[in-house]
Amino acid sequence: MTSVVVFGAGGRAGRRITAAARARGLRVTPVVRDPRRHPDVADAVAGDVTDAASVAAVAAGHDVAVSAVYTADLDPARLYGDGTLSLLDGLTRAGVGRLLVVGLATTLEGPDGLKVYEGAGFPAAYRPFSLGRVAELAALEGGPVDWVLFTPTMQLVDEPGSGAYELFDDRRHVDGTTTYADLAAAMLDEVVSPAYHRTQLTVRSPYHGRGEGEQTAGDRP
Repeated sequence: MTSVVVFGAGGRAGRRITAAARARGLRVTPVVRDPRRHPDVADAVAGDVTDAASVAAVAAGHDVAVSAVYTADLDPARLYGDGTLSLLDGLTRAGVGRLLVVGLATTLEGPDGLKVYEGAGFPAAYRPFSLGRVAELAALEGGPVDWVLFTPTMQLVDEPGSGAYELFDDRRHVDGTTTYADLAAAMLDEVVSPAYHRTQLTVRSPYHGRGEGEQTAGDRP
């Protein structure tokens, strides 16, 4: 049985990934910083992605790690830059060689060719968070663990999944809608049937924002 450790299991994406993994019959360990704050996350364990020893302890014995971490309590540079380095270190210590990460749409390119966070109208207060995610990608690219970064479109919504999704292997498909359910499905399909390695993908729910003649890099029903 494939085993998955989910960091950030108390957040919106992490909860859906955890629930969907369990529905598929996978062995799942949900990880949160403080299980007492998440009594509704069954069997949650304490772990901190900014602490390599903590990561190693909770990740040991798993086949794949998923990172869906978010908190407003930490500086984004620490959480996603330094934190990703610690996460990779801990996974390496634990012998977990595969990491799937929930990305951020503002790091994708808009129609003008600029990344969304680089646009003139982008709120300055949100830019540090986007820059933290840029540092995350740099850490992944230079790290020892095989990874895939799954980035939703700008409209990430809490709606029922379609049962299908679109994957794009470039960083320009920022428009459209992605449901949390479809994002979880895309990531779990990659857990059980690995097809991508050390790359960033955009996940989009079908029939939302698709331009005429646009092709997908790999649809998985």
